[in-house]
Amino acid sequence: MARDEKWCRPHGPWGRHRRLRPPRHSFFARVFLLLGLSVALALILMLAFSDQGFSFRQLRHVAFGTFLVLVIGFFILRRLFNPMWRLLRGVQEISNGNLDFQFEAGRHGELGYLADTFNLMVRRVREMVQSRSRLLLDVSHELRSPLTRLKVALEMMPRNKLKTSMMQDVSEMETMLTEILETEHLRARDGKLSYTQIDLAELAREFARRYKGRKPGVKLIGKPTGFWIEADEARVRMVLQNVLDNAVKYSSHQRKPVQLRLEEEATHVLVYVQDFGIGIPDDEQEKIFEPFYRVDKSRVKKTGGYGLGLSLCREIMQAHGGEIALQSRPGSGTTFMLKFPKQRVRVS
Repeated sequence: MARDEKWCRPHGPWGRHRRLRPPRHSFFARVFLLLGLSVALALILMLAFSDQGFSFRQLRHVAFGTFLVLVIGFFILRRLFNPMWRLLRGVQEISNGNLDFQFEAGRHGELGYLADTFNLMVRRVREMVQSRSRLLLDVSHELRSPLTRLKVALEMMPRNKLKTSMMQDVSEMETMLTEILETEHLRARDGKLSYTQIDLAELAREFARRYKGRKPGVKLIGKPTGFWIEADEARVRMVLQNVLDNAVKYSSHQRKPVQLRLEEEATHVLVYVQDFGIGIPDDEQEKIFEPFYRVDKSRVKKTGGYGLGLSLCREIMQAHGGEIALQSRPGSGTTFMLKFPKQRVRVS
């Protein structure tokens, strides 16, 4: 697959890890240029209509006067626009997920009011996010006990179609709760990863054997060896399983197996999972990494899942300082790219 093709890269909740381009300050430059031209034109007109005439020496005075005004104007405009640049920095911080950002106090007038309003908005957004996370965690924890009791009761029932169906529903709910708790744990500041040395090539061979009995199967391309990374093995397994599950599930009607391929860069190991299934529409490629979002709106048991798997994959990859991206074309299949750093990366 060509390296210059466009990859859809999720930027996480609140735009986490999404880098905005630095501002060009075009408005500041236009005001600065307009000020200089206005001063120069005014001085030229004054000299042109004066009784002393217009000489080269006077032209030098005009140039020096214009330069002096521009220097003074630059510092004045810079001071005037400085709060706007701080506001832009605040917006970028919030966009990158830093909900602890606050404008410094002590401002007066309209800018002080704007800073106070901005700080109040950030605090309310932070409280809303924390309340949502607490509610989600509390509900998930509370559901574990009745699910356990339900499993015990089901074990006492005679084996039949109803019991099999109910056991499948309970298993799906347990998976959903595990994914919710795991995602929130990774987002928490105290969420820790257990780093060990992992050979992704050996892990890829293991997963290829595991999916051998499921149509259309998984084929490992080439004979990779020694693709070592430093990562949390349990979390890496979650990512590979979720991505491969999706690939197999949405290409089960195809005869061509899902392709699993590894590549090595100077500082990263890339894992490509390519299927030849139904593909993902362009306008939904970014959304599928959001929690509870599914391309299949019917939510039937055949496709399964609750739209949490890829969201968890994104959190795990970002917690490792890595990246997940996809390329897809409806009717032609989807390729997921997992970019793992070779060495441990500390993520703020």
